[in-house]
Amino acid sequence: MELRHLRYFIAVAEELHFGRAAERLRITQPPLSFQIQSLERELGVRLLVRGRRVELTEAGRALLDKARHAIEAADAAARAAQQASTAVSGRLRVGYPATGIFELPPLALRSFAERFPDVGLETVVAPTGAHLEALEAKQLDVAFVRLGVLDRETMSYRTLQAEPLVLAAPADHPLARLPVVPVERLAGEPIVLVPHTVEPLLYRYLVSDVLGRSRVAPSVVLEATTLESACSAVAARLGVAFVAEALTGVLAVPGVVYRPFAPPAPLSKLGVAWRQDATSNTVRWFLEVLDELVAEAAAAERRLAPVASGGVAT
Repeated sequence: MELRHLRYFIAVAEELHFGRAAERLRITQPPLSFQIQSLERELGVRLLVRGRRVELTEAGRALLDKARHAIEAADAAARAAQQASTAVSGRLRVGYPATGIFELPPLALRSFAERFPDVGLETVVAPTGAHLEALEAKQLDVAFVRLGVLDRETMSYRTLQAEPLVLAAPADHPLARLPVVPVERLAGEPIVLVPHTVEPLLYRYLVSDVLGRSRVAPSVVLEATTLESACSAVAARLGVAFVAEALTGVLAVPGVVYRPFAPPAPLSKLGVAWRQDATSNTVRWFLEVLDELVAEAAAAERRLAPVASGGVAT
């Protein structure tokens, strides 16, 4: 039995369709069918029921779980060999996001530290603006930032996670009575925004893309450097604010309610940035770890796709 046979079987078992599995594997259907038949002959069991629909037999279901573990182990062994061939040591200076609830940054730091214990990890917690300046000054090796980079000639950027934004409004505000809030309804409303110096890309996105495209002239009444100060200003009825949806469940401020925006909702995207002239193996492997985590998260979302999802917490 070869790993190739297991990869082919996993594709068919997950797709339950030879045509789609062949497309996924980037091969034609006849050789795929032949390889599955060869695997069945070698094992002496029937793995699939072929008909109008492809279904797994009991033997097929038993093999699928073990096959996945075998492929994961083989891939892990290959990565270990690749890592061993390239010495990774020294230190890695990582810019950590100051606000937001994201799974990837802490998971990436833990996974990288476990895989490369000889690398000293230094984390700096700061907003995007400070991280971009530190990258330019070569004070950081890699940083988690929002929405992008300012200078694409010297910096590289990769999006990792998208975080929906909701509206924070005073509890007695007319917008608080709406189930969803069209961005157009913010016309004439005083708005609390994060300063441009703190989150330059997020500020530009909210003012130009979100408000500008809806023809809403922003009336910025206050620039709040922290989420707590922004919500305090909203509670004091100074204005409304944009807040990450993930924070609404943990940031309960008396007098403030959260309402989703009408589709398409604005998104604050978290990504990773690094200098294009960065040549260290530590940066390269940190990005590799991030790629693996993003791929795992995407696979988990596909598995959960049929499950009905809930609404926005208020």
